[in-house]
Amino acid sequence: MTPKEKAEELVGKYFKLLNYEFGDLVYSLRDKQPQQCALIAIDEILNNAVGYNAYDGVTGNDIWIDTEYWQEVKKEIHKL
Repeated sequence: MTPKEKAEELVGKYFKLLNYEFGDLVYSLRDKQPQQCALIAIDEILNNAVGYNAYDGVTGNDIWIDTEYWQEVKKEIHKL
């Protein structure tokens, strides 16, 4: 999935969640609120990804977080 596609997916998910939870209120906030939520989530990924390497006990593989990818997703969210 491209960073642009991921950005649109995340913002879309937060829009649906906020619309479900808050109804008409989200329409007045829709330009900012879902994007802000997605940015918070990405910041959490990036803040916890510094030097991050984990072992997936199910598959037996190492897990690496591609911080460059998430930085690009963040840029795409700002463009939305």
